[in-house]
Amino acid sequence: MLSLIGWLDGLTALIVVLIGVIIGLISIYKSVKMEAKLLRITGIATLSAGFTLLGPAVDFLTILMTGDNIEPYWLYGLLSYMWSAPLTISGLYVGAELILPDKKKVIIAIFTVLSLIFEVLLFYYTFTNPHLIYEFPPDPQGNALLNTSLVIRSPVFILLLIFLISGLIFNGFGFLNKSFQSSGEIKRKFFYLSLGWILFIVCGALDGLIDPGVAIFLIRTGTMISIILMYLGIKS
Repeated sequence: MLSLIGWLDGLTALIVVLIGVIIGLISIYKSVKMEAKLLRITGIATLSAGFTLLGPAVDFLTILMTGDNIEPYWLYGLLSYMWSAPLTISGLYVGAELILPDKKKVIIAIFTVLSLIFEVLLFYYTFTNPHLIYEFPPDPQGNALLNTSLVIRSPVFILLLIFLISGLIFNGFGFLNKSFQSSGEIKRKFFYLSLGWILFIVCGALDGLIDPGVAIFLIRTGTMISIILMYLGIKS
């Protein structure tokens, strides 16, 4: 039976996924009606952001239905980390379009290559020797979620760290700088985008690197707010 922490962990993860799906689909739907490409890319980014917690969400639903955790355990990590690449590409596309449009092709080309390398390594090691990239917790036997993390020395972790730092600097601080240079509605939208990305990356790092206990509720609430802010920064 799930503990209190298990319920908090599972429910908040499921809510983040649902918020990402709802806002992502709304963005994509509106972008088709308005022929707004940037809103469509933002929809893909918010979908991907929500799916970064697909692992704990699926583990939570599996426990509710079967009484035990998802098996094999490496599925927990794969379901979440596989969305890091599409989130990075779509997120940096939005950032490049609004901050450095003349360098957009170069930026996207570089991170597309890095993202492909990330996905290949993630799937290769997951299916050949998952212990090289995942740190598995003791068997929780259905009373808690898995909370699998990446091995810090693995190439997959290093690439993920590059993605996080790039997103923080380019989208987080880049949009913040743009907000200082703007005024009115544009200033507010850039501030929403900046706060959304900074909050998402900080909460994501805390979620993945530490065992926050009851504080998981606050961290996941921050993640929910960050996805909403990403959408508010782009929508008309």
